[in-house]
Amino acid sequence: MAEAEKLFALVDQDDAAGLAAAVGERSASGLVNENGESLYLYATYRGHTKCAELLAGRGGLSLHEAAAAGALARVDACLDAAPWAVTTLSADGWTALHLAAFLGRDVTVERLLERGANPRQWGRAADSNLAMHAASAGRRIGRGAFAKLVAATRDPDIPQKAGYTALMIAAANGFSDAADALMAAGADRARKTPDGRTAADFARERGHGEIARRLS
Repeated sequence: MAEAEKLFALVDQDDAAGLAAAVGERSASGLVNENGESLYLYATYRGHTKCAELLAGRGGLSLHEAAAAGALARVDACLDAAPWAVTTLSADGWTALHLAAFLGRDVTVERLLERGANPRQWGRAADSNLAMHAASAGRRIGRGAFAKLVAATRDPDIPQKAGYTALMIAAANGFSDAADALMAAGADRARKTPDGRTAADFARERGHGEIARRLS
């Protein structure tokens, strides 16, 4: 088994001790899988917290990894060194703002906006979307930070690649704080997908009756 495959396999098992032994004193920075996910992001996406904490504790996180970790000091250090990096995409297709929004790193979301992150910049992964769509899907961002993200985006009804608005995504996920913030920002609850479904329909289909009633 190639060394990289071995390390990702250890993360799959959330074997932090094995990963630490395998990596040793070397840096795992820059190591990505076939999808462009770094070792840290791979662990974070899959909820392998022991390995994610180990890798974060070793330091040297990239801007995107630091945003995902909510490591504010590291985010600032990366942007102090390269302010232009705030608009770059990770190897797997996301801005730092997408990652912080999806993972509910509220303070980091606000700092990235302050430092010039563009909330209308599209991710380039399979599910091409904006940071507010990612936040609605992630269901972890606080209402205040989410409201600031929506306000900065300036249009709560922009659909992502598949035609779903942030309100539809929030409703489908039972994310009431996001749904409320979007409606407060003027999101169109009557808007329909190409196949005729509204946000209320998505909520109802997923068993989120209270949200469906508020959206109807």
